[in-house]
Amino acid sequence: MFEEGVLDNPRPGAVFGLHTLAEMEVGKVGFTVGPALAAVDQFIFKIHGKQGHGASPHLSIDPIVMAAQAIMKFQTIRSRTLNPLQPSVITVGIVRGGERFNIIPGEVYLEGTVRTYDPDVRDLVEQRMNQILDGITGMDGGSYELDYQRGTPATINDPELARHMLPTVERVVGAENLIELDPTMGGEDFAIFANEVPGFFFRLGMVKPGTTSGGHHTPTFRADDSSIPVGIRVMSNLLLDYLKAGIQAQ
Repeated sequence: MFEEGVLDNPRPGAVFGLHTLAEMEVGKVGFTVGPALAAVDQFIFKIHGKQGHGASPHLSIDPIVMAAQAIMKFQTIRSRTLNPLQPSVITVGIVRGGERFNIIPGEVYLEGTVRTYDPDVRDLVEQRMNQILDGITGMDGGSYELDYQRGTPATINDPELARHMLPTVERVVGAENLIELDPTMGGEDFAIFANEVPGFFFRLGMVKPGTTSGGHHTPTFRADDSSIPVGIRVMSNLLLDYLKAGIQAQ
């Protein structure tokens, strides 16, 4: 959408977005001023070894052992390379390797995600991943391929826009239902738009009172339909009040 000119002719003065929040009840709305959601990167890598019989490991180059070392060493990027005051997450979500219980495979495939707020931290994480993989595979006689893909940037809610629009949200849901939230390491492609024009992204409560929901991206996630009218009312009023303010300013 962005590449095809969605923000051109006419160019919007602001952009608004919302997402449910599995820890919040229906009727409540959450917001964060400034940094709100993290940048999202994906890494894909293969560790190549030499296939062999499990009874003769000395005749193989074991990619499973190298992969295990890489996974553990990746955790030290956060704990020993990055400034502890810089938020970041490195998670390996997929590990695939092996054909049979008594065979050392020829390669192991892994995927994961990196979440950051600072572009320099992004660069450093990618650099350290290459150094770690090069060191581990080089030491054991293997090799690796790393594909580090930069995803959406961090979502930063424009402070001035938030200051103008929060009274609207408070009017719609009530002051007791407007909740300031801490930044999260979750990510949101809304950031692509909010990097170009001022943006305000808020969170919608979706848990029916008296019930519970599992976290996002889990099998027990449950969003109650009664949250939808709340989201519509908040979004509609945000747009109308923003447009009215723009007309008055002219």
